[in-house]
Amino acid sequence: MINIPDVRIKTPNLDEIFEKWKERSVRQDKKKMEKQFGTKGAIFSLDAVSAAEYVKDTQKEAAIYFAIKKTVGEVSKGTEEKIVLAPRVPRETFYSFKGNAKLNKDNWKGSELEPTYETLKTIPCKNCSGKGYIEDKCKTCKGTGKIEEKVTILSGEDQKKENRPFTYPCGVCYGTGTSREQCRDCGGHKNMYKYQILPVPFKTVVTGIPVLHSSAQTKYEKEIERDLHQMIEEVEGIRFTEFKDLEAKAEPSLGYWNKNIKKTISAASSDHKTYSKDKEAQITTQIYLFPMIQMFCETKKGAKFEIYSLGSANKFMIYSNF
Repeated sequence: MINIPDVRIKTPNLDEIFEKWKERSVRQDKKKMEKQFGTKGAIFSLDAVSAAEYVKDTQKEAAIYFAIKKTVGEVSKGTEEKIVLAPRVPRETFYSFKGNAKLNKDNWKGSELEPTYETLKTIPCKNCSGKGYIEDKCKTCKGTGKIEEKVTILSGEDQKKENRPFTYPCGVCYGTGTSREQCRDCGGHKNMYKYQILPVPFKTVVTGIPVLHSSAQTKYEKEIERDLHQMIEEVEGIRFTEFKDLEAKAEPSLGYWNKNIKKTISAASSDHKTYSKDKEAQITTQIYLFPMIQMFCETKKGAKFEIYSLGSANKFMIYSNF
């Protein structure tokens, strides 16, 4: 990687870029190359596929790259919910994770999913409507609240036998006419108790997050960003420690300039400042400025595609949507 910001970087020529693209494409899908560039009745040859014939237009652009690492909370991976009887609640060990504090997973001795105290809620029992019992007609007194029997009375000298009614409150329902049985669902405790088992909020350090801005403004920028991040040591560009140096020396370093490049540097600078102020983020690389060539191509079959190169004539990477 060149580390002299005031030296102009040489860009690869179109033929070099196209040749590198051809070699990679034929390795990945030879049949597709033959279909799009071959001539019917003739043996397919890569030598016959030239940039002069298939590259319809080119544009010189630039790309800005740096990488960060950031500490973020682990993403939840689902929850579990439990509904239990009242005596079961004190037997459970609950955890409280208030606020936005994140835990170090290396120091954690529990499970990755734990019952969370803040989710504990009281739910009235549906079976007994929160009364704790089921009320029904007393079977002993048949709902009257009283027991009716006969008292035998012998009266007079002849001891005439007479039965008279005798009524007294039912001893089973206490004269109410209704009986109460313990609710089988809540065990007579009136309520059920619900809580959630949630992922423990561990700290997760995501390293090597690439940040790429390109003036080509292509819809494939994320893919280029990913590929560049993986191949960063194989691509030559110019390194800067501060954006003020890059802004001052970008044009003489590249040897060309346009409005999109200026806007791209401004957007990348804004991102860099935001990450610099973020307490949970750390910029892990210098700022890289890469020459970028955008090639607009079309096959014999009329299929249009683009080829991008990032880097110098000595070390560059290519990306294509072919």
